[in-house]
Amino acid sequence: MKLSLDFILSQDDYEGIVDMAGMSGGIGYWAMAGCIDNTGEEGAYKSYLVIDSDDEESSYSLTRDKVEQAIAQLFLKRSLNGYYMSAIDMLVLQGESCNVGADIADAIIQQACFDEVIYG
Repeated sequence: MKLSLDFILSQDDYEGIVDMAGMSGGIGYWAMAGCIDNTGEEGAYKSYLVIDSDDEESSYSLTRDKVEQAIAQLFLKRSLNGYYMSAIDMLVLQGESCNVGADIADAIIQQACFDEVIYG
């Protein structure tokens, strides 16, 4: 049996996730900074810059596509606990991000930066 699922992260959900990760302190324990790096038309976020605290030389520029891919990877890997997976499932299957708080946004950003969740 083959299953197919189309998942597209909305611009609003992308912006909400990076806001939760950066402004709400989600990545603050491992990243020196997380900020909007580039905006497009009407102030839409185009990229989000993360600077690693452990290695100030390392920075990651994330786009909506990279964050979308990270969410899809987390959804498919099923490696996080039930609380996290519930929010990711709701985001992927229902397009609803209301349960994505700073902790889950942190995991998504880690996945986008490191191709795995390594902290927390």
